[in-house]
Amino acid sequence: MERIKKYFSEWDAMRIFKLVFGGAMTVGYISTKETIYLFGGIMFLTQALFNIGCPGGSCATNTPKSDKPIIKIDKYEPKN
Repeated sequence: MERIKKYFSEWDAMRIFKLVFGGAMTVGYISTKETIYLFGGIMFLTQALFNIGCPGGSCATNTPKSDKPIIKIDKYEPKN
């Protein structure tokens, strides 16, 4: 029982939202028999239970953190 409590205590708000939304889409499939609801429900429930993001990690970025600015912007001063 302690393992289950520890597992659920590490969940954040987005993971809980995915679980609720996946459950709602599954209920939508049961009531309407539209397969798109089943696909969405399975996808969101899987993401919530296994803590995975985008399929295949396609939304992950590999940008290094640095303090120097990417674009230098100078203040515009019109000539009279």
